[in-house]
Parts: sequence; C-alpha cells; structure tokens
Amino acid sequence: MQTSQYPVNPLARILKRTCSMVGASAALAVLSHSAFAVCTYTVESEWNTGFVASITIKNDTAAPINNWSVNWGYANNRITGTWNANFAGSNPYTASNVSWNGNIPVGQSVSFGFQGNKNSATAERPTVNGAACGGAVASSAAPSSAPRSSVAPSSVPRSSAAPSSQPVISTSSSSSSAGYTVPTNNFAQNGGVENGLTNWSTTAGTVTRSTQDKRSGSASALISGRTANWHGLTFNVGSLVSGSQYDVAVWVKLAPGTPDSVVQLTAKRQDDNDSSTYNEYTQVATATASSTEWRLVQGYYTQSGATAFQHFIIEATDATISFYADDFSIGGQAPVVNSSSSRSSSSAPAAKKFIGNITTSGAVRSDFNRYWNQITGENEGKWGSVEGTRDVYNWAPVDRIYAYARANNIPVKAHTFVWGAQSPSWINNLSASETAAEIEEWIRDYCARYPDTAMIDVVNEAVYGHQPAAYAQKAFGNNWIQRVFQLARQYCPNSILILNDYNNIRWQHNEFIALAKPLAQGGYIDAVGLQSHELKGMTAAQVKTAIDNIWNQLQVPIYISEYDIGDTNDQVQLQNFQAHFPVFWDHPHVKGITIWGYINGRTWIEGSGLMSDNGTPRPAMTWLLNNYINK
Repeated sequence: MQTSQYPVNPLARILKRTCSMVGASAALAVLSHSAFAVCTYTVESEWNTGFVASITIKNDTAAPINNWSVNWGYANNRITGTWNANFAGSNPYTASNVSWNGNIPVGQSVSFGFQGNKNSATAERPTVNGAACGGAVASSAAPSSAPRSSVAPSSVPRSSAAPSSQPVISTSSSSSSAGYTVPTNNFAQNGGVENGLTNWSTTAGTVTRSTQDKRSGSASALISGRTANWHGLTFNVGSLVSGSQYDVAVWVKLAPGTPDSVVQLTAKRQDDNDSSTYNEYTQVATATASSTEWRLVQGYYTQSGATAFQHFIIEATDATISFYADDFSIGGQAPVVNSSSSRSSSSAPAAKKFIGNITTSGAVRSDFNRYWNQITGENEGKWGSVEGTRDVYNWAPVDRIYAYARANNIPVKAHTFVWGAQSPSWINNLSASETAAEIEEWIRDYCARYPDTAMIDVVNEAVYGHQPAAYAQKAFGNNWIQRVFQLARQYCPNSILILNDYNNIRWQHNEFIALAKPLAQGGYIDAVGLQSHELKGMTAAQVKTAIDNIWNQLQVPIYISEYDIGDTNDQVQLQNFQAHFPVFWDHPHVKGITIWGYINGRTWIEGSGLMSDNGTPRPAMTWLLNNYINK
C-alpha cells in the first residue's frame, strides 16, 4: 500500500534533562559527614570530535554550603559551551554558582554542565579542585554502556548550550522516611502497582511489573535497560491545578547488589516550543537509594507556568542501574473532573483532536488549510523517497510540507522511519553493522532537519504477514522494533512516537495487540496508529468495540492514521462516514484522525476522494463540513 512518513536534536533531550535539574550526573561518592564536599567529574557522552560532561558537588559535610567555586584543567580538551554555572578562564577553568544554586543543603547536590572539543584526543576526566572539594575529590568514568553517538555534534544548536533563562529548581530537600504519612487526599491511581502498570511508564528503558520485591501489596514497578541518567520511570497523576502545592512521594529500592546511588523525583510539564529554555522540569526531591531497604523520596511541587502538567519522573544519577519504585502518592488539590460530560458530545474532544489529511500527488493544495488542521506527506517523507541514492538526500519535497505547516501553524506527522516497503533498495545490500549505522543516520538527520515534527510513524506495518522491515531485523536482531524506537526517542525526544499498522481494527487485530503490548508496557511507544482503509461495511458498534479493546489492552493514545472509504457510490461512502467518524471523534482515547486523500482520482484507494479537483464536494465531504470540520 502507499502509506506515507517524516523527521529533534540529539542534544536537546540531554539538555532538557540535565540543564534543568540539580544533581544529574552519575556515580556520586557517598561518605559519612566530612569537612569537604565530594566533587565528581562525569563524561555524559562523547563522539568523534567532542563531548558533554558535568561536575557534581555533593555536600557531605555537616553544614550547608553557601556559594561555591571549583576549578580543573585539561591536557587537550577545551570547553565550547556551558550551562548552570558562571565560568571563567580558558584552561584551567573555574566555575562558580549562579544565583539559584549557590546553597547546597547537607546531603544535597548541585550539578552544572558543559560541552567541549576533544581536539583529536580522548575525552579527559580531570581532577576537580577548589575550596569546597578539599581532600574529597572524585573522578568518574563515563558509563560503559552509554549509547553510541548519543550526542551528534552536527546537530547541536549553538544556542542550546547557553539557556536564556534559568531552570525552575525546587528548594525541597530529600526526605527522611521517619514519620512520613501519606496525605489523606492522595489521588494517585495505582501508585502501589496493583492494577498492572496503569499510569506507570518510562522516558526510556524497560518497565515491568515485578513481584520479586515490593514495599507493600503484591508488586512494584521495575525499570531496567537504562543507558542514560534521564532514563526513568514515569507516573501519571493527570492534570494539576496551577498555583496549587502538592506533597509528592515515592519509595525506591535498587536492584540486588547495586551500590548506593542518588535517585531524584522530577516534575515534568508539557514541552513548549522554546528550545532555548528548560523550565518544563522541576526537581522535587533527591535521596540516596539502597539495594537493602526501601527509601522514601518526598518533596513538594507547585504547578506553575503556561504549559500543562505531564507526569512525574523517577531517575537515578547512575546511568545504568536498575531500580524498583512503589507506593507513589500525591496529596493536594485534585483537578476538577466534569463527570456529567457525555462521551457522545462532540464538544468535549473537539478542541483537542485534529482532522488531518495528506498531500495530493506530491503537493500541498492551496485549499488544504480550508479543511484540514494536520498534514502528512503521502510519499515524500519515506526513506526511499528521501535517500534513493546512499548519502544523497532529496529534502526539497519534505521542506515544502514543513514550510506550509509552519506558515499555517499545523502539526506534521512523519510517515514513516522504518518500513519494509518504500525503503531505499541499497539498504538490502549492506552488512548488518552498516545497515544499523544507516538506520541511525537516517533517523538522526531527519530529526536534526525537522525538530518540530509533532508525530512520527516510527515503525510501519510490522505485524507478521504485513510488511515488516527485514533489513532492520538484520541490523538489530529480534528486538529491532525496540531499538528503532530507542533511536527515535534519542534523536526526536519531543515527538510523539507511534507504532502504525495496517487495518488493525478489522484485520490481524489480536496479532497487532500481541506485538504492541510489550512495546507499550516497556515505554518504547507513545501511541498506536490504526490504519483504517478497509472499514467499509463495519458498524459503529464493531468499530468502537475494536478501538476499546486496543485501548484496554495497550493503555496508550490512539490515532486513526489512514481513514478512507473507497466507493464511487456517494451514498455508500456517506453512510460509512456517518457510522465510523462519530466513533473516532467521540472516543476519549482517539487523539486525532488523518484522512488518506481528498481529491477524486488522486487517492490511493479508488473511489475514496471527497471532492472534485475544482472543489465540488461529495455528500460525505458536505457532511464533514456541516458536522466536524472547523467546528
């Protein structure tokens, strides 16, 4: 079939995570109270010419530290960009606190970071000196399992290393578990992990419901497979009321045999469109976790800012350790839910859903934004279209789509990164290692060029018997889907990552759920796409039952990704639209609908056009205009 596709900046996610929080480096040394803080230098990531590193100052003394300054130098490396500290010197370097991180309470840490040039050498790990560090100086190596090319120099924006405004930092310190009482109005749902993994997910890594260890009840959430310190468990509490303070807590325990490590609880608001600030993240609390006992991480968070709340994140500063979390709780003003609103009313979901469409014969028609508020390229963004010759990109058709979307303020969905069809023919002639490198390069370069991509069909038609990407399986093995999504997460951290498949409402319904379920539970996918080309003749009840089942099994948002009704009989097309479209529109977990073409004779499915080339609508289009479009 002729489905379509598209490509953030690989450093953006690291910056969004590390630049916005205190204590985001690995392997903090833990000592009893001494006269000095512990100063740790960590290489967060490196590539052939450069590196990103951080320095963490942990106050292991018996008194707060007020204002600090540290220094270090290199044999060959040099710094090119900095954040979260005032820097001076040009090797050796000095860094001192800024206004908001000069105070380090007992047991707490602050971190600052920088990007540098290796100057044809290795990423050095110098000793950190300074009055605060005294004799307690530590230097840590980069995690051995750090992903290759986790930061690509070619796509690092010059402005990203120097945020224009400081991140919001919570003043809460880590909590002792002694005497803590869960708030009586705790509104966290499934904080004890008793109802599967409802409301639990990950930023990256694998989350499982574990019965091997738990603080209470019968299970806990376990995260494994971490390769960076921002890989953490997430917990969804729903929306929060702006201006209200919340008491937030979770219990954590490290996997057996793991040395003590610092964990942190972070509040995350929805991403905004400003890549130069990092205010979406607020650290709530930190604590030193142990593998021998459950420890409390508790603090206070006040929802503020222009963007809505997204979720809480539980992370560890050691980039590779696994850990358990249990008994998440939150107390405070719960959001008001209008229980009287009816799902059958189109007014509630209308403000949040889009009705999109695709390009027409490789072009965006001048009347597109008259009807549609989301765009997907039919073929222009597919890998085979963009890179038909190895290492030679044809971005021009995709550039036109993004230029149009930006001018009209509508989201773009990329379709599709990895698919067994319409991929470049040369990919099949490469070795496994070369194929893996080319897949990563393709995803990286797309995301670097189009960092504002809203949604991505990362993997298309992977169900057995459809058109799975054999070349990706050759490159990455049986876990190829997980690896492709990890790459998309690494390079497109602000995009919604979708597993898209062919007509999973009607055909191979259970097979699709079986494929998608571990991906959803593992936090690899953000949503699923339900292609809907062959629904003609299905009743509203049948369609709703199928969508309900997919939601109940997967618990991730749903996109109707490729809807059309191919029939030259106007009434047949109209009747099917009238049966199916209200189900899509009213379903609380369907986030948007993309119709697959709208001009007669210029759609993939014969007879699926909605209007003539001169704009005369068919009855189904008139019905959409009267009931849904621009309403």
